[in-house]
Amino acid sequence: MKRAIILFFLVFLGVSFAAFAQSRSIFIEGTAAIPAHQAFFMENFRMEGAASGYNIVERRGSAGYIFRFEAGPNLIEFEDGSREQAPPGEDQHLIQIRIVRNTDNVELVSFGFTFNDINDMYEYNQYLFLRAAVNIPDEGEDGVQVWDDSWRNKWLYLRTSANYNIEFLLLNDANLIDGKGVYDGDFYEPDRTSAIDNRITALPGAKVGLEVQFLDFLSLEPNVLVLFGDKDQFITMFAGAELKVPLKMVGNVVLSPYGAFSYPLMVSQAFSEFPPFTVGAGLQVAFRGGSMGAFFVDLNGMYSLSNATLFNDRNLFPYPEEIDHQRLVIGIGLGYKFGFLDR
Repeated sequence: MKRAIILFFLVFLGVSFAAFAQSRSIFIEGTAAIPAHQAFFMENFRMEGAASGYNIVERRGSAGYIFRFEAGPNLIEFEDGSREQAPPGEDQHLIQIRIVRNTDNVELVSFGFTFNDINDMYEYNQYLFLRAAVNIPDEGEDGVQVWDDSWRNKWLYLRTSANYNIEFLLLNDANLIDGKGVYDGDFYEPDRTSAIDNRITALPGAKVGLEVQFLDFLSLEPNVLVLFGDKDQFITMFAGAELKVPLKMVGNVVLSPYGAFSYPLMVSQAFSEFPPFTVGAGLQVAFRGGSMGAFFVDLNGMYSLSNATLFNDRNLFPYPEEIDHQRLVIGIGLGYKFGFLDR
């Protein structure tokens, strides 16, 4: 799960840094209990910073911000204040990362990350650097922090996100014995029966949309959602739309409750009938990601307006041949939306 979340972060969020990172000058420094770890992290963080578009400087005094790391043993603290090395089976090392503003030594962010083998960190170094660097604010030429609202006042946004949906197919068929049994023979005097259960399926995927903010407090986003992983058909696809109400009450956050609609374009062959209309609601929480757009977390729930009908694939219990289900979906999305054209 940790690797999946980090992959989502890098693929859908990391690309947004390049456009607004170059004006940030960063000096990287750090210590480690193991000398080889200090050299490893120093080299890799410098490389990841430069690759992400940041100005990695050689002199501390010329930097706007300090990226500071400390690598050492992962110690477990007890109630009496004593600390011991993490037991075998848990990560043995901890790296603590901080971003400090150089002008007044104010700490902007601090977090830790545990690991076992230093070689495993090759796949996490970029994530750690970007997770820290996203907290560096925009600055004017005189070094004074500038908090403009252009990021949340665009006419148009290109939305990209990684999504994780859970689909619930709840038994809803009067032709099942006692509401849950498939059978062979006659419904009233079956030769044999077998109880079946609701289906719950995890479906990771991705969504792309084009959000039009036609009023300051209202926007419309048509989108396409692609999901992966169903055993009967690897790809399913839906066209949808979301009507959002952006609430801009906090400077660096926009809360957007919304109503949603979706229509199936491609569904699993396990269905004999699939509901054409699904409606629901959600909440998108967007965080300032430079002047060009925003990072966001999206939570939603969807409800199909008619039954989803599955073929009965149980050969020994062939009746009913098709089974009706009520379809519900809950989902989460992590992404970035790129803004165009200031309002």
